[in-house]
Amino acid sequence: MLCVRPDICYAVGYLGRFQVQPDEAHWQALKRVVRYVKGTKNLKLQYKQNDDAEALVGYADADWASDAEDRKSVSGFVFKVFGNTVSWASRKQQTVALSSCEAEYAALSAAASEGLWLHGILEDLKQVRPDTAFKVYEDNRGCIAMATNTESKRVKHIYVKHHFLRDHVAQGRLQIEAIDTANQIADTFTKPLEPGRFRELRTLLGLTDSGGVLE
Repeated sequence: MLCVRPDICYAVGYLGRFQVQPDEAHWQALKRVVRYVKGTKNLKLQYKQNDDAEALVGYADADWASDAEDRKSVSGFVFKVFGNTVSWASRKQQTVALSSCEAEYAALSAAASEGLWLHGILEDLKQVRPDTAFKVYEDNRGCIAMATNTESKRVKHIYVKHHFLRDHVAQGRLQIEAIDTANQIADTFTKPLEPGRFRELRTLLGLTDSGGVLE
């Protein structure tokens, strides 16, 4: 789900699943989000010119089988243009993933689609060449292997639409890089986090205080 503020993207997406029949627990959770927004109303994305940063970099992550009712996973991604956060999303996957690797593969596919669109815009603006690849960081090495290796029987059940990743990797449009889980900033779009970790990732996203006290 798309959201104006990246730090509440996951919470808003999660609560959006219960619009038809919300109960008291959902109401309390919603009030908690509102209190957080009120206490961080001075928090804003900061954009700075950084010619040394890469033109386009993405981060993709997934939380496997996080929904206790249908066991569907959550995909999350975020993209930075010259070091500045410009695009992000938290989305519940449409199909049930049979492994964490498969859930990450679906999330990486969604991120790659967004990245290709952003790369096209940067091409039109003459900021990147058409033959250059953009990077997406992923913390699941099994997922990276699936995206860069040839077809195998173990992954034939995965939707064909996700396998377009391999085409773009093979053609040099997309470069998938491994990243340590501790540095995976897309983590905040897939699951609830403890306060310290949440604040750390919030800062890495580029959210800064323009005045006032943050909670």
